Amino acid sequence: MTLFWSGAGALTLLALLLVCWPWLGKRLVRGTADSQKLNIRLTRQRLEELQREVHEGLIDEQDLKSAEQELKLALAQEQGAEQPTARSFSVSVLIMGLLLALAVGGGSYWKANEIGELKHWQQANAELADLGKRVVVEADPSVTAEELQRFALALRTRLWHQPDAPEGWLLLGRLHASLNRLDSAIEAYDKSIRLDPDKDSARMSLAQALVMTATEDNLQRALAILRSLTEKDKNNHSAIGLLAIAATQLGQNNLALDSWRQLQQQLPKDDPMYASVAQRIEALGGEDADITRLQLEISVAPELISRLPETGYLIVFARDPDKGNMPAAVKKQPLQDMPLTLMLTDADAMLTDYRLSDLNQAQLIARISEDADVSVRAGELEGEASITIEAGTNMQQRIVINREIK
Repeated sequence: MTLFWSGAGALTLLALLLVCWPWLGKRLVRGTADSQKLNIRLTRQRLEELQREVHEGLIDEQDLKSAEQELKLALAQEQGAEQPTARSFSVSVLIMGLLLALAVGGGSYWKANEIGELKHWQQANAELADLGKRVVVEADPSVTAEELQRFALALRTRLWHQPDAPEGWLLLGRLHASLNRLDSAIEAYDKSIRLDPDKDSARMSLAQALVMTATEDNLQRALAILRSLTEKDKNNHSAIGLLAIAATQLGQNNLALDSWRQLQQQLPKDDPMYASVAQRIEALGGEDADITRLQLEISVAPELISRLPETGYLIVFARDPDKGNMPAAVKKQPLQDMPLTLMLTDADAMLTDYRLSDLNQAQLIARISEDADVSVRAGELEGEASITIEAGTNMQQRIVINREIK
């Protein structure tokens, strides 16, 4: 929108310039005419003075003729020099107007037809089959984020022509989720489910995206979906684990404990997930054992205290700096007086196989937001620190919120 108004303002100024330019040209031509009249009047005065000088005997007739010829020649030269100037100005105005018209017209055509986006769209459509094979069939790990974006663009175009394709919307949602476009992913999953309400894989993908947003409304919605999935299939390990994670983020620790215990009972003890689930239960206080605890002291730099919102949220999370933005542990709570202390454990994980104790080096981030949305926004306050994680131990770290996100 800012780009539109800036462009509109620039075009308005150009239009005013083109409208006013002829008037400016007239003033110049008028100035040229006035100058010519003045030269003629001065020449006549000088001729009259010469006539008086002849009568007074100061000069003779021969000198008079010579002086008259010089004055007339000078006048003719001045008038000849000024006329081309006026014509040159008119030609310049015409050329400038044509160039401006071409520039404005060309720019408007380029913008109106989105030439750059059109080429990008054509490239994406041409690569749809190849990218689909690499992403869906081969699960090629070398696929880049840019290629995923082109694949998503081409798939969205295909779905615009064939909107009644639940599998297509499901795939588009997973592409958006992999690109961390959670709102777009949720929208695509919803369309897939409307077309095929009984498809459990789409409902599970939707629940995962809702939990990843970490907002209370989305967590409550995910909880309802996951309850339905676990009631339908009591051995759905993924749904049970995600239900426990959502319950933990909502502070429903009893539900989380029950879910983790239910999952633990279904797993053989040699299953790699068994130990992870046991640690989750321990972190929630279900058993006494050595667990990974990270106690954080959060404070705000003095120069930013006046910038704290009256109401807001404190969002604290730990992540592997080499694995993108997905947090291994996250805690969110209403903003309180600073400084304060809180604890991160494996129970605060968002995924069953990506926990605080799984990290070697953790990047710790504390952010103050006016709402519960974990996505980064300009104007939010943030601080960070790093720590080496020692699984099964109690650790401490201090984070100072000392900068504003631009």
